[in-house]
Amino acid sequence: MKQEILRFENVTCKKDGAVYLDNFSFYMTAGEIVGLLSVNDRGIKELIELTAKNHPIDAGRVYMGGKLVNSYLNQEETSNRIYQIDQKSSLINNLSITDNLFVMRPGFKKQVINEWVLREQADRVLKQLSMDLDLNKRVERLTTMERIMVEIAKAVSYDSKIIVFDEPTSSLTETEVEHLFRIIDMLKQKGCGIIYISHKMDEILRISDDITVMRDGQWVATRPAKELTMEEIIKLMVGRELTNRFPPKTNKPGDVILDVQHIAGKYTRLKDATFQLRKGEVLGIAGLDGSGRTEVLENLFGAMT
Repeated sequence: MKQEILRFENVTCKKDGAVYLDNFSFYMTAGEIVGLLSVNDRGIKELIELTAKNHPIDAGRVYMGGKLVNSYLNQEETSNRIYQIDQKSSLINNLSITDNLFVMRPGFKKQVINEWVLREQADRVLKQLSMDLDLNKRVERLTTMERIMVEIAKAVSYDSKIIVFDEPTSSLTETEVEHLFRIIDMLKQKGCGIIYISHKMDEILRISDDITVMRDGQWVATRPAKELTMEEIIKLMVGRELTNRFPPKTNKPGDVILDVQHIAGKYTRLKDATFQLRKGEVLGIAGLDGSGRTEVLENLFGAMT
């Protein structure tokens, strides 16, 4: 029988008079990947804050490793047990990978720093995860995938029992996603519990052991991922059959109201962007982080040249 590492019992969380978690119950075991879904994200942010950032609750009980953590998560009881990896990196750009693995560790400031010892410990952590990174490289020079790898290494160096991945693949290529999934599976085999949050249902179905669905801050269902389809997940999320996910387009775009020809940025990587926008039309601009999407709009608005 797998060891239980986290349990919420009838937890309620209020903020500014609004209820974000409503009598919510949830549990997970070591070596398990739990996909977490909510139709409008209500409750997910609060759940992350409770698990990773030690925010108080208004009612209910929280257990970690089978131990009651008073009536809320406090820093003394949960320090470093839960680590969150999201789109906003917690790493310090002008420090090396080695420094980032240790600089925020409790008690670090009180220790006599031996760079050779820190580097040896950092190298040991990376080898555990089969990561090939230059430990002297500054974070500001890392790719998005490399930053995520450092965050994972940091969580492992803290001996975190639970790692929360919040939309980790939003800026990754398909190859990088596959690499990340291999690392997550490695963490699972080591007994780490994974909470995986994503709007990409195909990823949730593929990587999760169980899927927990929330609606309006309440628990709806927890089911094995292999027993669910995308249509069933959507039904659980919205509370009804969704038969027309992508209705046919009936609008007829009219005259051109915006004509952009060969736009380029003097101080950005934007080069030769050309497109048109018509009346009654929705134009999507897609691409990974750094591809130039933001720069297109900034140039159009005159915020950047």
